[in-house]
Amino acid sequence: MKAITTVLLCLLALHTFGQQDFEYAQKLVNSEQYEAAEEVFASLLEKDPTNGDLYYYYGEALLKDYLSDTLANSLEEFASSAEELFQEGLKRDPGNPLNLIGMGAVILLRTSDTIQAQPYFDKAEVTIPTRKRQITPKHAVLLEKMAEAQLYSKIINYSRVIYYTNKAREIDPENPYIYLTLGNMYIAQNNASDALFNYNRANYYDPEWPVPKIKIGDIYMRIPNIQVARPYFEDARDIDSTFAPVYRSLGELYYKAGMYDLSNQMFERFMMLSGYTTPSKLQYANSLFKAGDYAGALEVYEDILEVDQSRNYLYRVAAYSCYEVRPQQLEKGLKYIETFLQNEDPENIIARDYAYYGRILYRMADYSDSVLLARSFTQFMNAYELDSANVNLVSELALDFYNGKWYEGAIRMYQRKAELRDGEESFEDIMRIGRSYYNLKMTAEADSVFSKCVGLQPDNIEAHMFLARTYTLMDPNTVKGLAAPKFQTVIDRFSPDAEQYKNQLYEAFSYMEYYNLQQRNYSAVRSWADRIMNLDPQNRDWQINALSAKAISYYHVDDYVNSREMYQQLLNWNPENAAEIRRTIEDLTKLINMERNLRQ
Repeated sequence: MKAITTVLLCLLALHTFGQQDFEYAQKLVNSEQYEAAEEVFASLLEKDPTNGDLYYYYGEALLKDYLSDTLANSLEEFASSAEELFQEGLKRDPGNPLNLIGMGAVILLRTSDTIQAQPYFDKAEVTIPTRKRQITPKHAVLLEKMAEAQLYSKIINYSRVIYYTNKAREIDPENPYIYLTLGNMYIAQNNASDALFNYNRANYYDPEWPVPKIKIGDIYMRIPNIQVARPYFEDARDIDSTFAPVYRSLGELYYKAGMYDLSNQMFERFMMLSGYTTPSKLQYANSLFKAGDYAGALEVYEDILEVDQSRNYLYRVAAYSCYEVRPQQLEKGLKYIETFLQNEDPENIIARDYAYYGRILYRMADYSDSVLLARSFTQFMNAYELDSANVNLVSELALDFYNGKWYEGAIRMYQRKAELRDGEESFEDIMRIGRSYYNLKMTAEADSVFSKCVGLQPDNIEAHMFLARTYTLMDPNTVKGLAAPKFQTVIDRFSPDAEQYKNQLYEAFSYMEYYNLQQRNYSAVRSWADRIMNLDPQNRDWQINALSAKAISYYHVDDYVNSREMYQQLLNWNPENAAEIRRTIEDLTKLINMERNLRQ
């Protein structure tokens, strides 16, 4: 078994700076107290400015600091600071390969450009001796660090992680950091089973290290299996009761379990151990945000803002919380996000900022305020321009554009969503594209899309209906009857289930009734009207439609008696227009009497 610092001490044995100070700095990093750790590293560098290890671990702390809260932190700010340290380390201690690894890690974090980053890793790997007897555990650490660096990339080269960790295990198979890195890799792949296996290996080789236990507990907490997760967190706490992150995990666990008082106690302990610093309060608030306690998170963010407005990113996360909390606090959220954007360097604004800005405006518009909707769509497009490969964002924009009746944008986003999924489209997405074309009166495109939908799902009545409606747009006066064959298909296919589809059948029958009226095929008009009346004998509007059509059809063939009978029945269904109907009945009665007199 190994103590947690054994591997690091192999690296530090020849260095002159105090091991206790270094170990303390590393414990601060592991406790996620990054700002405090960075202060210790800075102090150590003042004492030993030629020590390459210090530059590397200081830079690594900055990278981990950024990753601890990508919402609040600026990628460029942290990456630039880390790069300066790695470059200075290479200059001050050119024989130390750690800072080569740091440079590769920065590139992957910034750009995910493996081609640009790989030469740094290759140069570091070359420093590892080829003769086994010259290889030491220090070289396993180098390989593990190269594997860990791959995880900074948005597009992780998993094969490189496996390659480096395999080589590291050949040198030092009991190094717990190797298995922790492998576990983190499998988490990135959403492979909880293999992640658990490797975290357990890390725990086996260093049972006094709390980090693997917390990692295992976190997996079970998110399944969720709170009863299984809890002992791991408690074991980690028993190992080191001053290890702050375990209390944050316990706080999240108890919150998920509905044990809110106990959750608050754990978060309070977390902040106490972290020194009640602003960073610890932020981590507390971020944990509340992740746990879904948006009201609690917002309260903490606002408490910090009352005494410290220097951290502009607080307005960002406060705005996010205002949107997520129920009921939403949209006016306040709008104020926060606009304050953040006004005061932030444009280079530090991320797609999520514009997305939340758009969401807030979108909800405020409530589909009715065209000015707010236009502003919302502008911000959504700003988000898209920054992250056009984010399929979740694109999917959200597509639906919001569609519901907001910005159909050009909806079509564009749904098409982009399909591109990002290698051409895979859901049926509902295809239908929304078709409806967007339909609403834009782009009939050729709508015809093509709805025909595709009918082919994909022949028994989907909405696909058939929108295809028929598209043909009514092509023939707005129903002169040619272009939609008649399409509506006839609806009638033939779905009439056996008339009760289920009576609304759609009413639309189809009404079209056929009106088309035949236009064609002066009055017997057909009455036939379709009878079908409407039988479809739902209690539906007032439908009865009025059918009786009116029948009355008109009888009138046009000079059958005034039956026409009058239809109007007399209309009186029972349409009393609001009784005066007009009675006048019509009177006129028909005059015509009937006139005909009788002529026959006599």
